[in-house]
Amino acid sequence: MTPRQWNLTVRKDLSPLAALHKLGLLPLVKKVQFRSDKFNRAWVVPKIFDPENLYYFSALVNLQDLTIAELDFPKFTSGIEEYFGRFSPTLRSIALIDTRATSKHLLDFLRLFPKLDDIKIIRYRGTVGAQRMHDTPRTPIQGSLRGKLTLSGFKDPRLLEGIITTFGGMRFTVMDLDDVVGTQLLLDACSETLQTLRLYPENLVYSSKRLLEEDDMIPELTEHGMDSPRIGPEY
Repeated sequence: MTPRQWNLTVRKDLSPLAALHKLGLLPLVKKVQFRSDKFNRAWVVPKIFDPENLYYFSALVNLQDLTIAELDFPKFTSGIEEYFGRFSPTLRSIALIDTRATSKHLLDFLRLFPKLDDIKIIRYRGTVGAQRMHDTPRTPIQGSLRGKLTLSGFKDPRLLEGIITTFGGMRFTVMDLDDVVGTQLLLDACSETLQTLRLYPENLVYSSKRLLEEDDMIPELTEHGMDSPRIGPEY
């Protein structure tokens, strides 16, 4: 482990940040991972964000890469912006694993980070909610979503449509799609920028005809892609 990365896997609170704070290293941290425990229980909940921990969060002024497992949005009754909105100026990569949220929850969360380039969403199980996707028209965010999109076990094409609208389109150069509803929507959105695409057997069956007919719109299509790790137990 280096000062640039802190993996919150063992302690189910934010006390490890205190050690970095005492050493004056929090401003150097660029990557934070909230990983699930061995029982896959959610522990990133409002009660762990006491005033002291929020102070430590405010010192993470260069955070660029954030991973959160088992994030349960409905538990953040006052809104999640209070806790994670402070990373808006610097965050460029977000990974959400086994997230419990409505489409609107996730869209509002992603909207907090206008410089976002990489998105990973693993096993998204949307919750039932009557919230509208868009409350009022907003000016689209421009110039982001230029990196890698990783989706696995994703079944919410409505959220994808919301992301495209909110960010003024998608400009991903790499996509890794495993068991995704909305694959064709993504291919159309990134037809001018996509360089590497990784699909899995079920996706290849779903869209093989379209891909064969329009392979000129995808500069490079391989079974396993290039320059990107496999989707698997290691996130």
